Amino acid sequence: MDFTKTKIELGKLIGEKKIIQKNDGTMDESLFNSYGTDRTKVYSPNYQVLVFPENTDDVAKVVSYAYQNGISIVPSGGRTGYAGGAVAKDEEIVISLSKMNQVLDFDPFLGTLQIQAGMITKNLHKEAEERGFYFPVDFAATGSSHIGGNIATNAGGVRVVRYGLIRDWVLGLTVVTGKGEVFRFNGEILKNNTGYDLKHLFIGSEGTLGIITEAVVKLTKPPKDIRVIFLAVPEYKNILEIFKETHNFDLPLLAFEFLTDYCLEKVKEHLGVPDPFQSPSKYYVLMEFEVNDETDEEKLYSILESITEKELIADGSIAQNSRQNETFWKYREGISESLSLAYTVHKNDISLPLRNMESFLDEMSALLSNQYQGFAIALFGHIGDGNLHLNIVKPKELSDSDFFKQCKQVDPDMFQLIQKYKGSISAEHGIGLLKKDYLGFSRSQGELDTMRAIKAAFDPKGILNPGKVL
Repeated sequence: MDFTKTKIELGKLIGEKKIIQKNDGTMDESLFNSYGTDRTKVYSPNYQVLVFPENTDDVAKVVSYAYQNGISIVPSGGRTGYAGGAVAKDEEIVISLSKMNQVLDFDPFLGTLQIQAGMITKNLHKEAEERGFYFPVDFAATGSSHIGGNIATNAGGVRVVRYGLIRDWVLGLTVVTGKGEVFRFNGEILKNNTGYDLKHLFIGSEGTLGIITEAVVKLTKPPKDIRVIFLAVPEYKNILEIFKETHNFDLPLLAFEFLTDYCLEKVKEHLGVPDPFQSPSKYYVLMEFEVNDETDEEKLYSILESITEKELIADGSIAQNSRQNETFWKYREGISESLSLAYTVHKNDISLPLRNMESFLDEMSALLSNQYQGFAIALFGHIGDGNLHLNIVKPKELSDSDFFKQCKQVDPDMFQLIQKYKGSISAEHGIGLLKKDYLGFSRSQGELDTMRAIKAAFDPKGILNPGKVL
């Protein structure tokens, strides 16, 4: 492909300042490369043309050009994923949505915001807050992830147990298909019973059906007051008992997270935070509740009293103010950064029915001890919704290539175990490049064939995020 020609022709379509070619002197090479990858360290970016559209029309023109010329495209958001879904490794055009970050409309009656897909998730939180509303989808990467990427991966986060996945908060979508067609699904109305609700096909599609350019998201009222309980738990089985105990009190549970002692040590090293308790424990649990009045405050202490009397915890503490809430959350939300920045990590993001969790973990622990001898295991996750983040940490003496080779050999055994316990090989990170070979562990052949047929309908030449998912 003549990349210089491509740059010139795209510049004529949407403006030459929106197109960058590698090593053309307008952007540092390392920064340029960063737009063609995500947080995985398995694949290296290999592309030459980077596009910064400013609106849906720009995206449609670029995709139409690519469709006519048989050129592949990789959409680029905040690049915070862990599945290789944003990697451009085969000289695709990379379309960064980062300049598409504006609020387009606000409906105070319905409580919705129409936004461009490149808006950073935390900025969406602020936009909602300034209007007296609340957008509840939240996770560690909200400061850099884009809302379009969140939707494209059907992001979950820490409050799924109360608010659900991002799918539950998307009212309308604007997308550009693989032919350059612009579809506007649903818009700004709650009721629209006119056949197939096609927007749901694009939520979680990882940019393989179309590029999400705009979204209408629903908002809700903010919690009146939030309180966090942090617990030291000696045994894993106690964690599930604590979760069941929260159901005995009429107090809204917003989040239920857990982490191991290994994860806590890495967060302490990276962030310089102190030990949360005087004595160490094998596991830790973070619970977040909505507290509306003095009665709820009493229930909060009753929960702690009950799990203490039942000897489910070794220690526990209730945050007394918002600053302590933030401190407790650092122990949980600092894990991914603490691992990813200092180590090479093989990540598995899985989900299981909670009633199967303990049996699965027993078998999984035996498998990992046998197959990953000498490897450190960092286990944490959103236990309230059955989502585990299982991280294998590379030993220093092992090369990256040898490490990932060993991990790939063991993954099928783990996925068979997940299949046995009726779980999913990906809870919220997606499939991307890393898990596409294993999709059959969670999807039947009939489902895979149907997904390919849907892909062909929206992207007949297969130019959108090629090689991902299917």
